[in-house]
Amino acid sequence: MNQAIMNVAGMIFDLDGTLIDSMPAWQNIGSDFLKKHGINPPDDLNETIKTMSFAESARYFIDYYGVAMTEAQVGDEINGMIRENYAKHILLKPFVKETLDQYLSQGIKMGILTATHKTLTELALRRFGLLDHFEFILTSGMTGLPKSQPEIYHQAVAQLELPAQQIAIFEDALYCIRAARESGCHIVGVFDESSKDDWEAIKNSSDYAITSFKELLR
Repeated sequence: MNQAIMNVAGMIFDLDGTLIDSMPAWQNIGSDFLKKHGINPPDDLNETIKTMSFAESARYFIDYYGVAMTEAQVGDEINGMIRENYAKHILLKPFVKETLDQYLSQGIKMGILTATHKTLTELALRRFGLLDHFEFILTSGMTGLPKSQPEIYHQAVAQLELPAQQIAIFEDALYCIRAARESGCHIVGVFDESSKDDWEAIKNSSDYAITSFKELLR
């Protein structure tokens, strides 16, 4: 393990694909939403919207497909479609609970930075007994920024009130890792099946890369 990462005072975690195994639940949500509204989605829809924030994807559905709803209404409907998965079905990735318990006991300050709606994030973390482990939850919806923008990482770093050099950011998506690098923090790439095609690039773009949180346990 890279000793610099083990000795940080703060950590910022992505949620989906990093801490929880939720990416399969999201991969067809845009297509399912459009089908509900009588629209036949293209095969590459997920690739088109995967880097968008909730608000950006809602606006895309409205502007490009003519969905007769407001951004808020689109967001509420998609949240409703995905909510049961977060409440009942989505699981933590292996060894996440043990790793976060370890860091909490060491006094490391931790936060969540996610594109997922805050209510869904809280729902999942509360179910796993992890909500109180985190100093903050910051979302794309709260900032108006997608995670492809470095500014959202600067805002997350500011929440921890620590120098960037004392913080590690954990991400599973290549476009997020590239944006996070601009923060000056240590970057930990986390393997997820949904981004396996980018794994070599993720490893090359990260200071450290893990295939399991078991690698972080002492």
